[in-house]
Amino acid sequence: MKTKQLILSSVLAFAGLAMLAPSIASAAPRHPQKHKVCKWDARHHHRVCHWVR
Repeated sequence: MKTKQLILSSVLAFAGLAMLAPSIASAAPRHPQKHKVCKWDARHHHRVCHWVR
């Protein structure tokens, strides 16, 4: 009975955390002046992205 209660409480805790995650992410400070620039690196045959101001 104790293990079932422990599993149930952990499932509820993760569900609550999953519901709160988007609001936590949206509350994070944003940097609108920075943006991502991607270019094709022909030498290494893949895309390279970096943040620029």
